[in-house]
Parts: sequence; C-alpha cells; structure tokens
Amino acid sequence: MIGGVLIAAVAQSSSADPSVPDATATPTIDPSASPVASETPATSPTPDPRVFTQAEQVIDAATKQYTATIKTDKGDIVLKLRADVAPNTVNSFVFLAQKGYFDGLTFHRVEPNFVVQGGDPKGNGTGGPGYTTKDEPNEIKNTRGTVSMAKVSGSGQFGSQFFINLKNNVGLDFDSKGGEKFYPFAEVTSGMDVVDRLAKGDVMRSVTITESPK
Repeated sequence: MIGGVLIAAVAQSSSADPSVPDATATPTIDPSASPVASETPATSPTPDPRVFTQAEQVIDAATKQYTATIKTDKGDIVLKLRADVAPNTVNSFVFLAQKGYFDGLTFHRVEPNFVVQGGDPKGNGTGGPGYTTKDEPNEIKNTRGTVSMAKVSGSGQFGSQFFINLKNNVGLDFDSKGGEKFYPFAEVTSGMDVVDRLAKGDVMRSVTITESPK
C-alpha cells in the first residue's frame, strides 16, 4: 500500500501490499467505531486542532486556480492543484492547508522508484483529519510528479494523506487491470528534484496556498 492512506488504512496489517498507496483508514470511516461528541471523555476537554467534522467550502473552482507550496528543509515543492477535475479533493486539501494542518507533519513513507507519502498527523500511516472525502474519478494518469490521495483499501474514500509519484505508476491508473485506482488531483510544477531527495521523516514546514484568476 502507498503508506498512510493506502498505507494509512485502518490499522493495516504487516502483510499489506507495499505496492499500493494506503491510508490506513481513519477511525471515522466506520461510524460505529467513532464516538460521537457527547461520548468524548470529560478528561479530554481540549479539542484536537487537527480533527474536523468536514471540510468547509473554501475554493471557487469556476473562477479561480490554485497552487500549493510545500516548504521543506531541502527546498520548496510547488503543486498545481487541479480543481477543474477534482474540485472536492482540492477543496479538502486547500481547507486543511489553510488551517495549518500539514505544518510540521512528516513524509512518513518513502518508497524509492515508487512514491513519497505524507499528510498523516500520527506519522505512521494510520491518521487522518476526522472526516473522509469520496474519490473523484478522472482520467489523469499517475505519471511521475503527479499527486494523488492515499486511501483505505477498497473504501473509495480518503482523508489527509497524499502521495507524490516518483515514476509512472501505471498500476495505480484509472484504466489499470484490477487493484486500487488512484486519481491525481495535482502535479509538481517545481521542485521535483526536492521530492527525489526526500527521506522518511523529512518535515513539511508549511503548506501555503496561492489562488489566482483563471
């Protein structure tokens, strides 16, 4: 699994397929296993700043275009966000970035010649933002430099974990024969050399969103 989201699936077992980006399912994917607000222990009154019930609508895909800049100690990575084909996915990513959600998180999974994955507040592939978003099928392929969301295997839903393809991963494409399919929502336009140098544990110092007219 692609670690975290494909790799982040619900407490994935050690036998999980390393060739798939996984986001071990966040606990909220199974409502029966998620305590409602009234069930929150009285000893934990302070809400988790990285947990939300849903993503607020923060983008205008019809008139604006968006980029994201991921700052790391090895340099900046600039992403072109494809709100034209994946508006809900981009909206969730932008919402979390604007909340400072990704700041300080690590790239917890680095698979040479496959993917680099990050966006998990727990740093082990099992965390998420407290809500999930449904896949937005499109025909963009997982070519080198494209960015897709990791997800719980077989769920068709994702949280906050994302991965950057280090090569053309045809086995993850919309038209692949069998297996999980991942739908890119962004592409690296600058800093792919930085992506290539990332190591497990490298930190996202900040993720900044820029919007401009179409």
